[in-house]
Amino acid sequence: MSMRSLRVMRSYSKTDIPCAGCKLLRKRCSKDCIFVPYFPSTEPGKFAGVHRIFGASNLSKILRDIPVIHRGDAVDSMVYEADARLKDPVYGCVSSIASLQNQVSQLQSELVKALAETISLRAQLAEVLSAFPCANNQTMERIDGNECLNSSALGQAYSQDPMFDFPHLLK
Repeated sequence: MSMRSLRVMRSYSKTDIPCAGCKLLRKRCSKDCIFVPYFPSTEPGKFAGVHRIFGASNLSKILRDIPVIHRGDAVDSMVYEADARLKDPVYGCVSSIASLQNQVSQLQSELVKALAETISLRAQLAEVLSAFPCANNQTMERIDGNECLNSSALGQAYSQDPMFDFPHLLK
């Protein structure tokens, strides 16, 4: 159990204030109430949303089936899902996930466009430098290699991250 859960349980035993679940259900809160550590009386809205979507009986069954160390995360997840389901009864949190996936797709396409533009600019730079007689083979190798991109701080960060290694785009 987390420290917060223990504090809530200790405060419960001292003051006999029912948890938010028992308060909403208008029943007596016992010492072994499963809702006490996760739904303190100070957060009644948290339990109300979860109760409206999942129901108190289902919620208690779910919590009893989960190991104690994972219950806090499960409650947080159910609270998030219940809030999303109350805002969007049809899709719930799936609409948020779809929106984030669309953003990822857009950013990936922007990245590909930026890499294509980098390749184009590299080719132009190589063409311009080849016209100068003072440009030696070492300079051209730096351009053909990845060192022009690596010279900037941003380029160094991308060149060291294998996720941004696009050899098929650079050839």
